[in-house]
Amino acid sequence: MSKEKNLWALLRDNIKEVHWQRIETGMTGSGVPDVNGCAKGKEFWIELKEIHSGNSLTLRPMQVAWLSKRAIYGGQVFVLARKNNQIKLFHVDGLERAQELVKGGYKSDSLLTLNIPYKWDALYTALLS
Repeated sequence: MSKEKNLWALLRDNIKEVHWQRIETGMTGSGVPDVNGCAKGKEFWIELKEIHSGNSLTLRPMQVAWLSKRAIYGGQVFVLARKNNQIKLFHVDGLERAQELVKGGYKSDSLLTLNIPYKWDALYTALLS
């Protein structure tokens, strides 16, 4: 399983009000985010990132393209990144924002920042906003 498996488990186990679907496309769906979620009639996509050193979110060009295109068509797309014990949620609303995340990495402005103890209800609310 991918290196984001621990972040995925945290998300799945702590926000039960969402119908979660882990996406494992391999080479058939380059750029498709790791997770799809749906709650209260709203659907969203999340790219998961675990940062072990530095601040890079390591978004590959195909991920930037997918996130940007889905956002342009009105889809809700996010990058959820964890560094040490802090989790940040970044909203992607188009190509410019995706490129900002590539450039600024984890230090980019986030929609939400969570520290232990994580406020999962705040993350749930942000995903549905």
